[in-house]
Amino acid sequence: MNSAEAVGPDGSRPDEAARLKRLRELSTVSSGADPVLDALIDAACLAANTPIGLITLLDGERQWFKSKRGIEGDGSRRADAFCDHTIRASIPFVVPDAARDVRFANNPFVTGSDRIRFYAGVPLEIEPGLRLGSLCVLDRVPRRLGADVRGLLERLARCAVERLLQTEDRYLLSRIDQGRIDRAKADKAALALAEAALAEDRFVLHYQPKIALDTGRRVGFEALLRLRKADGSVLGPAAFAAALDEPTLSRRIGSQVLQRAVAQAKAWETAGIDFGHIAINVSSAQFMALPGSPGLVEEILGATRSAGLSPYRIQIEVTEGVMLSEQGGDIGTQLEALRVARFIVAFDDFGTGFASLVHLKELAYDQIKIDGSFVRAMTSSNADHAIVKAIVDMAKAMGKHIVAEGVETMAERQALQELGCHYGQGYLFGRPAGASKWQFSPE
Repeated sequence: MNSAEAVGPDGSRPDEAARLKRLRELSTVSSGADPVLDALIDAACLAANTPIGLITLLDGERQWFKSKRGIEGDGSRRADAFCDHTIRASIPFVVPDAARDVRFANNPFVTGSDRIRFYAGVPLEIEPGLRLGSLCVLDRVPRRLGADVRGLLERLARCAVERLLQTEDRYLLSRIDQGRIDRAKADKAALALAEAALAEDRFVLHYQPKIALDTGRRVGFEALLRLRKADGSVLGPAAFAAALDEPTLSRRIGSQVLQRAVAQAKAWETAGIDFGHIAINVSSAQFMALPGSPGLVEEILGATRSAGLSPYRIQIEVTEGVMLSEQGGDIGTQLEALRVARFIVAFDDFGTGFASLVHLKELAYDQIKIDGSFVRAMTSSNADHAIVKAIVDMAKAMGKHIVAEGVETMAERQALQELGCHYGQGYLFGRPAGASKWQFSPE
């Protein structure tokens, strides 16, 4: 019988796959010496009065000596390991005289230079039923194991298990900490990039059209923020995402987006281009009231009035996360004030967060934008199709207009039209591009 297929005294078979998976997670088989485990082995040898002590870990083929005293090498074949018998049950495994035990009489540890005759091992049970190895003592003469020594070895084995878990915790914590360090460095670089872009006027807006699905007529654009590097290449929001989460920078960037969108809307209107509207995304930081600074409502009203623009020319898009943030009540008040002033408010990326039917009823908005992940999947997934249908039906029942984001194929457009979705936005209708692309572009 293969060692990995061994059964316990009660006929049960260990869950070897789970055991090996847990062993790999510990990340300890190939790590260096551990002074705490060495001290535990010293204590075990002293208590049992044996010249040899081991803490072993058993993988699929080998037994590894995690800590050792009085023996050479770093391990052995698992098939030759006394500890392979130890891990088959939760109780200590004792061999008083290996030379007289038919299971071990021809074992290389017995017949070879180590000349092992006595073995006593306690399984290292890391979780109920998952025994990864053993704390064991060995001798070159036959002997018995007293109950008091057996009890001490069991306590030392529990200490060894705790130490292995501590090692794992430190390893995982180091990985987590390194991950935090890496993220902190990336965030710092993103903040610096955004600061430089603001100072050097390198933030730009690209525009993606929205289409009326029933007529194909262009009804407006969404303004999407981009950063133009010194070499002319353009970066998307992922490159400066940390700046959009930092309140001060986010407000500064948001104010610039508003001013540029208003200026572009005015330029298109003056040129006689029927562009419909420009929608801008608003962050949670822009809703925060700061002493000496205009609030978001005043800022939007001031910018559009100064340009002589109708409120219908600028739409406000707010994500689910912003609407449901801690200051959601105040955000709702400000959004309602914008709606009273005849600005259209869109509930962006709907379906990706935690909005419920209650929120749909209570929040201040005019449109729902269905997240593109549902749209892209709806023609191949009945579940996603059902989700989109439910959103469309709910929105229409409440008198809201629906915009489907991420429309990329004619099949998606047709499916949305059949459901009664009003508007679409996505690569099928146009990729985001600078304003010059749309100056004389036909609808």
